[in-house]
Amino acid sequence: MKAVSKSLAVFLTAGLLCAAGAVVPGDAQSKIILKVATQSARPGTPRADYLVHFQKGVAERTKGEIEVQIFWANSLVHAKEALEAVQLGTSDMADLAIGYFSDKIRLLQVAGLPFSVSDPVEARNGGLRVLAQVPEAAAELTKFGHKVVGMTATASYQLVAHYPIRNLADLKGKKVGTFGRIAPKAIKAAGAIPVSTTGGEMYEALQRKTIDARILSFEAAQRFKTYEVAKYMSRIEMGAIAGVNTFTINQRKWDSLSKEHQKILLEEGEKVGKWEAQAMKDEDVKFQKYLKGKGVTIVDFSADDREKWKNTAGVKRIADDWVAGMEKLGLPGKKTLAVFLGE
Repeated sequence: MKAVSKSLAVFLTAGLLCAAGAVVPGDAQSKIILKVATQSARPGTPRADYLVHFQKGVAERTKGEIEVQIFWANSLVHAKEALEAVQLGTSDMADLAIGYFSDKIRLLQVAGLPFSVSDPVEARNGGLRVLAQVPEAAAELTKFGHKVVGMTATASYQLVAHYPIRNLADLKGKKVGTFGRIAPKAIKAAGAIPVSTTGGEMYEALQRKTIDARILSFEAAQRFKTYEVAKYMSRIEMGAIAGVNTFTINQRKWDSLSKEHQKILLEEGEKVGKWEAQAMKDEDVKFQKYLKGKGVTIVDFSADDREKWKNTAGVKRIADDWVAGMEKLGLPGKKTLAVFLGE
């Protein structure tokens, strides 16, 4: 009876403290949670691992005051909804795939021009230059309430397929999964049929054979496990057409953080973004070896046909059309392209 009375007294005392507005110590009250949305299915390659490195780095440097929670495989919001999700605060942060927002985040699409930059490190550096030197590019993100914490880059894109595609004749008439507004033009120029297919949708699309192939890097093929449903990859070297991806945080959430926490997030974002781009470049051979071990046959696309494809009127006018389209919208397309290429 005395034990029950003592427990009741403790319970009532705690209740009175809460009612009086007193703060009860504990991790739940003091810890800052940052929810991160990503379409990556799991860790295991740099495109996903950079988030894990960021998570660990922030936890260590803030001594657990900030907990980064990663929601893999579109489990928090779909990749196509991430821009608005961060804006609304549904997600605190996002591994933002810029290619999905070509009608809203326009200027950074310059990094996705086909047969242009293939080196992930160069692509990331170019993207960072654009944000730093073209105010209109940064404004497109701030308009949606995003604060950029870091930037990552994609590797050169190849072609996942159900059968070997060795030349333009093999590619003609095939339904090829793409994304955004730029990549489909390049696929169409090859005589194939572009089909909009996000990273989260392509596994099922390949599995059901609603598409014959899908443009994808060797790294992403490993990350999304397309080797389970498509056993060929053609080395078409389209360049880093998925462009750059920004790692962003909701501006209101950012403003609520201390200056010290903000400094840590920026430093960790820069560190992991730089690591990711270099790792994407250095580990390309490793990704190919992994895929071969999973039964994937890597096919060399005809070098002559690649040059023909690259020099078709449809591909050659993509950059010019992009610049003209941006200028028509009152955006500095010509300047952005020059800054991205370091000219």
